[in-house]
Amino acid sequence: MFKHILIPTDGSGVAAKAIRAGVQLAKEMGARVTGFYAQEPRPVHLDSAGYAVERELLREFDRRSHEFAERCVGEIESAAKAAGVPFDGMVVKSVRPDQAIIDAAKARKCDAIFMASHGHRGLTRLVLGSVTNKVLTRSKIPVLVFR
Repeated sequence: MFKHILIPTDGSGVAAKAIRAGVQLAKEMGARVTGFYAQEPRPVHLDSAGYAVERELLREFDRRSHEFAERCVGEIESAAKAAGVPFDGMVVKSVRPDQAIIDAAKARKCDAIFMASHGHRGLTRLVLGSVTNKVLTRSKIPVLVFR
């Protein structure tokens, strides 16, 4: 049914479970997987005038942020390789992870997105929002939600 599945992650434990399930689904369907992480860009206030932020601190922030993103995508790669599923990965800087996920799926010509939902409800969901819900409502391709 699906030939190319995008599996986005935020590095959480819930996402780790979704990665395993998404890779298993890809294996059963004979699909390939693209692992994806939307890396938050450096907060604007760190570059703003009036803040005495050492350049070394900014470089360290960028380095750690990049390492975390690569580790997250690497987790998907490891699961795919262990299952014998073809894999490619991508990291994109974005303040809108929902749109970045949709754009990545389109750019890589994926025919499905398989992602986790944290299942927040009530005020927590209202305050934090839901990347998964935004992807569900805006995506033009099927979105499978793991919870």
